Amino acid sequence: MTAVADNKIEVRFKSQGVALAGILHVPDDFSEDGNYPAVIFSPPFNQVKEQTGAVYGRHLAERGYVTLVFDHLGYGDSGGELRNNENSFVKIESIRDAISYMGTLDFVDGNNLYGLGVCASGGYMALVATTDKRLNAIASVVGMLGNQASYFETMDRETVTALIAAQNAGRQKYYETGEVEYVDALGLEAAADLPADDLVREGYDFYMTERAGAQTYPNYSHLAPSFMLEAPMLADATAYAPYLYMPVIVITGTEAMTKPLSEAFFEKASQPKEYLAVEGATHIDLYDVEGKVNKAVEAMDAFFKKHSNAKGE
Repeated sequence: MTAVADNKIEVRFKSQGVALAGILHVPDDFSEDGNYPAVIFSPPFNQVKEQTGAVYGRHLAERGYVTLVFDHLGYGDSGGELRNNENSFVKIESIRDAISYMGTLDFVDGNNLYGLGVCASGGYMALVATTDKRLNAIASVVGMLGNQASYFETMDRETVTALIAAQNAGRQKYYETGEVEYVDALGLEAAADLPADDLVREGYDFYMTERAGAQTYPNYSHLAPSFMLEAPMLADATAYAPYLYMPVIVITGTEAMTKPLSEAFFEKASQPKEYLAVEGATHIDLYDVEGKVNKAVEAMDAFFKKHSNAKGE
């Protein structure tokens, strides 16, 4: 571990044989001789550890948690030859390895270990927790929790099979040539001229500007392999929600585009569970808008404390 400024410690741990780079956000009074509750954070689609994870890491550290924020395999400062590939199942394995890594740290209280996933990782964290009871409880923030609903239930057969065929063609090209075709998977480049209240424009304002784009975080890229949707389309946390058998708090915004997914997951999730819609918050607001993030962290902190020292439930 390498100490850095502002209550952060640089770390590295192995996942699937590859070294991943992480940051431990630690409280002001941190000591390696202490014993702290801990959170494993996993980010939205294609993000690196300096973006939303840094915001939540700081807020949670201020509340006494040691919080691990890391670059997934193939992202940021982590190893991996295939870069920026949103493979749900690879990320799920890395979350499990992050939990294992935290279990090796003497200053982490293994009886108070929590998971937090934002956007795409809201679903990944819930899927991990379904079969990983080393966590006490989890939180989903503006989670992409129902990919079956997002793709197969909102597109007709012709549309969804055409989308899949395009992904398959990208994979075939990669296999035959070894070259990855990288694409603007969220359509951000064309969003600059959209109205300010457009949902895609909200993403542009976050990812394509100095707010959180490559201008500020050069390790970040909005581009992804042309076949990256093959795995996420199969990762559906809502399908497993009745069998979660772990405390979960589902947090969204009253104006978030993903609110219906949070509601559907919450309705099906096993007990104990809590739900919060942050008033006036959009999806992206809960990435980095301080007042909105603070409300989310306040709620999950109270929820985590309620379920401390109780694995599963």
